[in-house]
Amino acid sequence: MLNSKKASYIILGILFLFLAGIVVLESTEVFPLPNEQKSLQNSDAEILKDAIEKGKEFLYRMEDPDYHGFHKYYYAETDSLESKLHTAYSASIIYTFLYIYDYDKDEKILTHLKDWADFLLSMQETDKNSPRYGAFSYSFDLSNKEKEKRYVAGTSALSIFTLLRLYGITGETRYLDAAKIAGDWLISMQKQDGIIRPYTRYKDDEWVFNNQFSLLYNGQCLSALSKLYQTTKEEKYYTAAKKIADLFLAEYEKAGRSYVIDEYRAENPISNTWIVMSLMDFYKATKEDYYKDIIFELSSQIISNKMDDGRIDGAYSTSGNGWISEVMTDTYSFCLEENPSANSGQADCEKYKEAALNIAKWIIARTYAKENSSSLPNPQKAEGGVFWNEGLKYVRTDSVCHALNGYTRLMKLVY
Repeated sequence: MLNSKKASYIILGILFLFLAGIVVLESTEVFPLPNEQKSLQNSDAEILKDAIEKGKEFLYRMEDPDYHGFHKYYYAETDSLESKLHTAYSASIIYTFLYIYDYDKDEKILTHLKDWADFLLSMQETDKNSPRYGAFSYSFDLSNKEKEKRYVAGTSALSIFTLLRLYGITGETRYLDAAKIAGDWLISMQKQDGIIRPYTRYKDDEWVFNNQFSLLYNGQCLSALSKLYQTTKEEKYYTAAKKIADLFLAEYEKAGRSYVIDEYRAENPISNTWIVMSLMDFYKATKEDYYKDIIFELSSQIISNKMDDGRIDGAYSTSGNGWISEVMTDTYSFCLEENPSANSGQADCEKYKEAALNIAKWIIARTYAKENSSSLPNPQKAEGGVFWNEGLKYVRTDSVCHALNGYTRLMKLVY
């Protein structure tokens, strides 16, 4: 006979299945999953391990077999992909595969690196006479086989992340050379006040620039330039990075040491998490202590806005919450390394780990599995994909990337 607690779980699961199409079981001890038996029997580490394996296989299925770039969207309800390959998402997926390789040493990943990297490099402007030399085109249209005439700062920044990892793993200088000229292009997009313009695109027979201030794009650029400086020790990357770092600190002070707002979006935790991540990268490259307190102070503010279901208020998608979880895992690691509580009154590092784990639970409950995808036209293809939210069931591949980046790091740090 079932005890009352288990019976309540089953009743709750049936109700959610009827109302929302998936079962989300509540448990204070383990991750909520569509499958009750797994939730009640498996440890957190086993569930994370399974999620990493399923997510990895999903990302493999997002590769275009001819060009070896990756798609941004998978529409699970129609089993379809959009007709574009996206440079930033391709770079991010390669980056995630390298995190997975760090975690499980899957040699299969290494056999794909050249093809994936060749697509990424094919999207870079290599004409030395072009003002966009070093920049990466935003996307490749599979229908007309053309690169988009739009060059986004964040696309080049994320590509730098991946190129430097490829250089570190393979030792091939072509990756470092490509990262450096991408960094040089980012510097060319920087204004006197430190802001890097978000993008340039071809419109009405001329190249036009966007001049709005974006926390997300500038955060991505600060991280990329910091990583370049750490690798090359070339002063130009430090100078450009410090302008952004100091801009962030000035904006933070102006906001009353609270959430910063840019010209793109309303106040939100996702953009402010980029401030945390990029200042962390800048600190690791420079060891300038002035930035450390801001990292922990702003991180604490972000996770203090936790909702009852584990996610962060103001972040409503799996991508945004996954990004916060990924960064809070890094903040937890950074906190352990720096031990700030001994000298600056910071709270215990465990709060960052707990926030990352709580969000991971929320994301795993929004991941396609055998138990919640039987009505889809191709449930095997969808398995491991993280859908956008309760109302929108498409998979955006960065949701999977952020989730896996956090899962793999949690496995190494916690289990």
